[in-house]
Amino acid sequence: MTGLRGIWYHFRQVPFTLSVLAAFLATGAATGSFLEGPPESLLDFASVSAQGLQAGRWWTMFTSLFFATNPLAYLAASLMILGLLGIAERQLGPLRTAVFFFAGQFAAVTLFLLLTQLARYAGDGWLGLMVDAVLIGPYAAILAVTLAACGLLPTLWQRRLRTAAVSTALLLVLYVGHPETVVGLAGALAGLMAGWWLQGDKGTLHRHRSTGRETRNLLALTVAIFAVGPILTAAVRTPTGPLALLRDVVLNPLPTLNQLEQNCGGTVDVNCLEAGRAGFAGPLGLALAVVPVVLLLICADGMRHGRRLALRIAILVQLGVTALSTVYLALFARIPHYPNRPHTAVMGSGFVHVLPLVAVPLALVLLLFAYRRLFRVETTRQARRILAVAVGGTFVVLAGGYTAAWLAAGGLDRDGGWLGLAAELARQYLPLPIPGTYSRVFQNRNAVEAFLFASSGVVFWVVALAGVWLVLLRRHHGTDAGTGDREVARRLTRQGGDSLSWMALWEPNKYWFSEGRRGAVAYQQHGNVALTLGGPLGPAENREDTAAQFLAYCAEHALIPCFYSCTDELWPMLQARGFRRLAVAQETRLGLEELTFKGKEWQNVRTALNRAAKTGVEAVWGHYSEFSPSLRAQLSEVSEEWAAQKSVPEMGFTLGGLDELEDDEVLCCLAVDAEGRVHGVTSWLPVYDAGTLVSWTLDFMRRRGDAFPGVMEFLIASAVLELRDSVEVISLSGSPLARDEARDETRGEGGDGPKAGEGLAGILDVVGRALEPVYGFRSLATFKSRFKPEYRTLYLYYQDPLQLPAMGRALSRAYLPGLSVRQSARLLRTLVR
Repeated sequence: MTGLRGIWYHFRQVPFTLSVLAAFLATGAATGSFLEGPPESLLDFASVSAQGLQAGRWWTMFTSLFFATNPLAYLAASLMILGLLGIAERQLGPLRTAVFFFAGQFAAVTLFLLLTQLARYAGDGWLGLMVDAVLIGPYAAILAVTLAACGLLPTLWQRRLRTAAVSTALLLVLYVGHPETVVGLAGALAGLMAGWWLQGDKGTLHRHRSTGRETRNLLALTVAIFAVGPILTAAVRTPTGPLALLRDVVLNPLPTLNQLEQNCGGTVDVNCLEAGRAGFAGPLGLALAVVPVVLLLICADGMRHGRRLALRIAILVQLGVTALSTVYLALFARIPHYPNRPHTAVMGSGFVHVLPLVAVPLALVLLLFAYRRLFRVETTRQARRILAVAVGGTFVVLAGGYTAAWLAAGGLDRDGGWLGLAAELARQYLPLPIPGTYSRVFQNRNAVEAFLFASSGVVFWVVALAGVWLVLLRRHHGTDAGTGDREVARRLTRQGGDSLSWMALWEPNKYWFSEGRRGAVAYQQHGNVALTLGGPLGPAENREDTAAQFLAYCAEHALIPCFYSCTDELWPMLQARGFRRLAVAQETRLGLEELTFKGKEWQNVRTALNRAAKTGVEAVWGHYSEFSPSLRAQLSEVSEEWAAQKSVPEMGFTLGGLDELEDDEVLCCLAVDAEGRVHGVTSWLPVYDAGTLVSWTLDFMRRRGDAFPGVMEFLIASAVLELRDSVEVISLSGSPLARDEARDETRGEGGDGPKAGEGLAGILDVVGRALEPVYGFRSLATFKSRFKPEYRTLYLYYQDPLQLPAMGRALSRAYLPGLSVRQSARLLRTLVR
């Protein structure tokens, strides 16, 4: 009953959508247009065209919205009306939806007619031919109103819907290239501009910053959308888009240069493009065609999880498509223009339509390469080794078997020697044209040879795809040190560590282990600086010895040791070795046993608890993997809304994000109201001593922009009430770059007195103050002080003041790992302002 009530409520919110759908289906039924589109006698009413508008039939711009050309088009349009138009109406309301729907159709058709007229004037052989096209269907209007409504959606879904809609519209234009796809893209662009206007940006192309996680999702979505392009063209009759040629590059074995010359010659025969395809005997030959598509889809899913191997494979596949496209174009450039063949018509339409065939996959390569820093999850060496052995071994067995059969059948004399064998092997595994006399690979084959030729490539790529899938989608990943080291570090963290030790398990930290693996140090290497995250991991009695062995390791490998965010536990040992220290943060700790929230100083916390009770907000505890898809989606929304408000990239190192919530030992606390809406979230990292859970450390903190006042006080107070039965102390962590000089016990303690380290301290202080409007670290420290915590100083330990500039650079790279040159310039401008 609840589900039916929800559906009924949704339908009540979208009366205009239901009216459009009813009119669309009723018109199709009344005119008998479902099977083959509107009858000839109704075309002047059911379609819009330049001739019709010139004849005064202006109303056809809107009556054409209620027809489609075939059953599949009716199904697609109905789903778009129910889905996309319904989403838009929920945001805009019925009246504004109607205005944007019809205005979007007007804008899209106007842009289409203007573009095609200019193309004809320029002598274009593709868009110019669309001047006389008749347009039928509501696709452009739906895309226009949907992208206009995106301006009112939350940042997360706004970005995703825009990326999906524009990428799909562009894909249809490039691969299919029919007039309906061009006018659809025009509608999408018109809606995009309207959406920016609705956001209040008044036409400026404002770019909301996204988290690294969401950027990976958008890149993966783009790769997946463009991966299915060649398959899409295979389902379309006579595709004419600039990338329609890729259907033959990806979906069909290419004819060789000899075959093109022999079969096509100076005139193009209707069957010339079929040359060579018969050589792939049996139905298994077609399976080789979809390998790039499946491989890219697997890679797209791996990219969502930050897999570096998935990124590399996607780049290699796109480079391969680029290379094959270049060769394909070079071959077809030798064929004269034949106007009745859409493929050669594209070739004859000029360089502007040939360029996308190479430029689009190359542009994807450049885009993926530009964001390569976001993919930090490396595949373990063992998994890479097993994958290489499996794929390489399969190739050796299959290629060896075919070579034996080829030699036994007299291939050396028949096919021109060893170069002929190389040509045949290449044709089995790649849709690669082989020039010269070594292309006669389909003649005089016995049954064994023909079977191996047709099936070897398929078997090889099935093994390769299965191997890549297992490596990317299973947990065969970790840091450069490997998952084995990470599991050892996790075990040592459970044996003992400080408040930040659980952060040592995050990407991209790597690990150094003491003798017998009785202790470990988590660090990142930036330049020649070994920057640790907290102190050593492991039992307390081993930590000094672990730190001493790590110093010896650094000396042996010419690394500069930099112990960052450490307590004073190591100070006696390090001071004896000539180290100095600099206070970098004040950790705030709450003793739970006597904390009762009574008294005037706790008025804000009590107010937050009372407000939450009155508004029906409850604290929901659990692990990220246990939350419902709805709650996880809202966490992404809250996180993206927070990131969109920042003018500099998302920070890392001691600051976790959504990726770090996926650890099943991390606790999450959500503020959720009676309607299931998430107002805020905190995450808590476990702290162990001698195998016993002794504390929790606050890490992830996010609040929705319109959350009820005091939501963070409510969440921390809820943590106090929830965790006091299991631990005596919790830590609110330290606030990076928010050092409080009033509580500093030392500034550069060591042999040089209080002046040592003032240079780096000054830099950190300046950066902390400058980033305050952006990240609010000092405001966060002030907020935590409301809970009357105990303070514990966290230090940076260094040995030589001359090494401080290098340590400063290492800290900047650790906190801002994906900072490019352009982003560095933007950050500098932000700091100056």
